[in-house]
Parts: sequence; C-alpha cells; structure tokens
Amino acid sequence: MRTRRTVGAVAALALIAILTAGCTVGRVGLVDSQRILTESAKALRYQKEIDDRERLMATDLQLLAGQLSREDLEARRAQHFRELQVLRAQLEETLNREVRDAIQQVVREKRLRGVIVKGPVVYSRPGTTIDITQDVIDRLK
Repeated sequence: MRTRRTVGAVAALALIAILTAGCTVGRVGLVDSQRILTESAKALRYQKEIDDRERLMATDLQLLAGQLSREDLEARRAQHFRELQVLRAQLEETLNREVRDAIQQVVREKRLRGVIVKGPVVYSRPGTTIDITQDVIDRLK
C-alpha cells in the first residue's frame, strides 16, 4: 500500500518536473470520454440500438410467459441476456476503435504531442493542453 503511494507521488513529481522544465514543444490534447458517450451521434445511435434490442427481447419474454414452462422461459431469458451482452461488447469495441481513429486524426491535424483522458490535473502550464473533445464528437457522425 505504501509502495503504491510512493510510486504515485514519484510519478506526480516527475510529471510536474517535466511540465515545468520548459517542455514547450507541442501541446497535449484533452478528451472528455463521458461527453463523447453522451453527445456523439454514433454513441447515441449505438445505445439506441442496444435499448431497442432489449425492448424487443422483453416483449418476446412477456408474450411467451404464458406459453412456456418456467424452465424454458428462464432459458430464453438467459439466451436473450447473452445475446445482449455480445451486442453490447461488439458495439463498445466498434465505438472504441472509431473514437481512437478520430482522436488520431485530430492529433495529426493539430500536431499534438499526445492525448490524455479528462481527469484530475495536478498542474498544467497555461496553453499546453487543449480540449479536443468536440473535434472527436464531430468526427463520430
């Protein structure tokens, strides 16, 4: 436990040292992943696809409730659940790949040194980080 804190403190100090040592060549992009999930057309479209499939499966189970035995109904519910998990995993993988591609495009266009995901920042020299979230969202249409 103490080792983790020490490593974390050393990493934070190293980051501060790098940022304050005059490393002014290039900027770093900042991406708000939560905003991408809630605002990008593609992420919203994927979520709607999952929601629609889930609704269809729930309707199917309701219709079959009086026709199938309890065991058969549970088997069907488990099958629907597995199908939904597979769909969710596929769409997440696709979205992650598309977000990475969009970020790479923005990095090349803006000539950024790197990209960090929005989170707590200990120190940042003014003008060294730029928020590229909207650029990424615009590319995910």
